Amino acid sequence: MTSRPLFAAAFLLVASIGLAQAPDPLKASLAAAKASDPMARRQAAEDLGRSRNPAAVPALETLLGDAHPFVRATACEALGAQRSRSSVPKLAAVLSGDSDPRVRQAAATAFVYIGDGAAADALVGALKDGAAPVRHAAMRALGKLRAAVAVPALASVLSDPDASARKVAAASLGEIGAKEGVPALSSALADADAGVRTEAAKSLGLIADPAAAPALTAALKDADAGVRVQAAAALAKSGDASGLPVAYAALKSPDAATRRQAAATVGVVGDAKGVAALDAARAVEKDADAQGIMDFARAQLRARHGLPEKAPAKAPAPKPAERTPAKKAPIKTPSKTPAKKVNR
Repeated sequence: MTSRPLFAAAFLLVASIGLAQAPDPLKASLAAAKASDPMARRQAAEDLGRSRNPAAVPALETLLGDAHPFVRATACEALGAQRSRSSVPKLAAVLSGDSDPRVRQAAATAFVYIGDGAAADALVGALKDGAAPVRHAAMRALGKLRAAVAVPALASVLSDPDASARKVAAASLGEIGAKEGVPALSSALADADAGVRTEAAKSLGLIADPAAAPALTAALKDADAGVRVQAAAALAKSGDASGLPVAYAALKSPDAATRRQAAATVGVVGDAKGVAALDAARAVEKDADAQGIMDFARAQLRARHGLPEKAPAKAPAPKPAERTPAKKAPIKTPSKTPAKKVNR
């Protein structure tokens, strides 16, 4: 009877010794951050970022000056994961002064996770960086931070020779949502690149300023169906339903991607007539993805306009099977044979 309590006590003793001897992960990572092997320092930076422990921030800031760029870039990412607002000045210095564009790009991206508007000035400065990936990362970060101070600088990028840069700038202006960006975005509706025009229309929809109506109305006649659909959506978001027929017509486009985009747009901004348009388009739709989007869009519209769900069509009742009369077996007549005489 005494063996069980003794066994339990021994087990608890061994467990407590094991816990006491278990290494502290934070201390181990802090030590590895000073290792001579750069790969060990890089791994330490990743671990310190994942720890989300503020005590790791000083070591990560030290690694911003590491001799190896991949260690510095990982330290930037880790400080972003730490959401370390106190590190904004040091990351800003990296963004403007590090010799490696990959490190500068990582610093710009880190500001997205930190979410501190104090980084806006450094990011605006990075729009003049010599490396396109750095400039694009800075523009995206300014959009995520909704940095209104960056609107003039982003508007100037809309005249950049690089179409991809113009597209990112247009998207970021929409995320910022400032009306000061409307004139530049309205002009971008005439851009030579359809992708830029699409982003400009989409961003004008996010801003929803009626001042953009003339440019958006002209965009309803754009050669690209995607631009037309986004222009119709943008007008509807500002209270102008004149473009909805264009979106409904796009549901019949021969291009499946356009039909999917149109269905999603109708679900968000369509009126009661959009339900009938979606029903008709869904009845003949062959693309599985478009079918799913149309079903969801129909549910959106019915919920928003208080329309009842359409009852499923009843299957026609099966016709009763025709009964064929059973064939009558022929009646056999007994043969007349004379009865045999029985001798008694």
